[in-house]
Amino acid sequence: MDTPITRRGLLLGALAGIPIGWLAHRYWPFTGRSVEVTRPATAMPGPFPGRVIEVQHPGSINDHHEVNADAVREMMRVGMSRLVGGDVDSAWKRLFARDDVVGIKVNPVGRKPKPGEGGRVANAVGVISSPAILLETVRCLHEYVGVPKRNIIVFERYANEFRDAGFEAVMSERGMEDVRWFASAFQYDNEQTMIDGQNSGAGRDRHVVGYDPDVFVSMGFAAPEHDRRDDRRHRSHLSMIVTRMVNKIITIPNLKDHKSAGVTIALKNMSHGMNNNVARSHVSGIYRQSGALSGPNQCNTFIPTALNQRPLLEKATLHICDGLIGVYEGGPGSWNRTWGTWPRKSIFFATDPVALDHVGWHIIDRKRAELGWIPVGEMGLIQAGQSVRWSPNLAAFAAMAPPHGAAAIALEQERLASLVSEPFDRRQPEHVALAGLLGLGRFDPRDIDHRTFPLR
Repeated sequence: MDTPITRRGLLLGALAGIPIGWLAHRYWPFTGRSVEVTRPATAMPGPFPGRVIEVQHPGSINDHHEVNADAVREMMRVGMSRLVGGDVDSAWKRLFARDDVVGIKVNPVGRKPKPGEGGRVANAVGVISSPAILLETVRCLHEYVGVPKRNIIVFERYANEFRDAGFEAVMSERGMEDVRWFASAFQYDNEQTMIDGQNSGAGRDRHVVGYDPDVFVSMGFAAPEHDRRDDRRHRSHLSMIVTRMVNKIITIPNLKDHKSAGVTIALKNMSHGMNNNVARSHVSGIYRQSGALSGPNQCNTFIPTALNQRPLLEKATLHICDGLIGVYEGGPGSWNRTWGTWPRKSIFFATDPVALDHVGWHIIDRKRAELGWIPVGEMGLIQAGQSVRWSPNLAAFAAMAPPHGAAAIALEQERLASLVSEPFDRRQPEHVALAGLLGLGRFDPRDIDHRTFPLR
């Protein structure tokens, strides 16, 4: 279980000017008791609405951030058994059948810098979907359920990101024989309306399958540089992988903060990772008011709207969140100067992506408070007050030695302020609550059953 708020945490809150009422609300426990829905109408929130299983293993990663595959296998065994009930073999068979074609959505965005690569935080710890979790997921589908490996498709939005993060190399590892991989598009482009997803002016990439011209959702806004009279600017098309190539989906998101969405776990991994024309959901630097830049941010409504499409509702079956290393600030990628990670050493399991994201949001905010950051929902260009408080060590020092502590805090505040760069008016984790209102999962903490299982 999460460690309860400590005396040091209360001291930090008091010194930082955080009301005790805020602390009580922020650390209010999840209290739900989940029951199985035997015949869910759609895959979201699935047969176990509100249930989130967290498995922790102290030996899952070492001090060099290397993942222990044996520990991951044990965590996956316990997690699936506790989520579904019964042994691990029957647990997988309850959610999947041997004639399924299963897509596994990975997340490569938080990769570490490549040797000599600029633009990213030097020596940054990479946070992507762990290859060990991916390999174990493939093994379980094949060995426990009997899904032919040819019917397992690993996928991501952009082919170049898939390759840059090392996933193409993972596809050649033992156990991945005959498993296929595809991407919706070759790479990011600002237009984001090319249905075929190919790289304009270059040869066709056989792994790129494009977006479905017949399946899309319209929203009444477009990027400011685009022609609003062009209907394509208002549409986001679902990936062909989702609509025509698979009948069930497993996502492997990460436990991450996000500078526009607040948090990016299961929901954003699907909305922005399976649709085109997503950049219009967060626009920065488009006008000045009183000499300040503004960055409108519609992630709160874009994410649940993009998710609320029947093929995705019916196929998103299981979410395995990689919390081995979490990102508490600077997500989604290590190009952000405030990129900050910590070893959570957990893997989360859920059929309900809303409950999973609410639990993850809570965990990220707790870590931020521990390290002196305000909650993700209070970050942004228009938020009042400082984005960064100070660390618990500095808070304790300030309490014991006020004159010296004040000087140390001033220096630390100056250093951190130079790093903080908020591109948007505010971060918007409200998408989690709004997805709950659409019926995609349980958001109310009284309906969320977060169970933690520590292993040795």
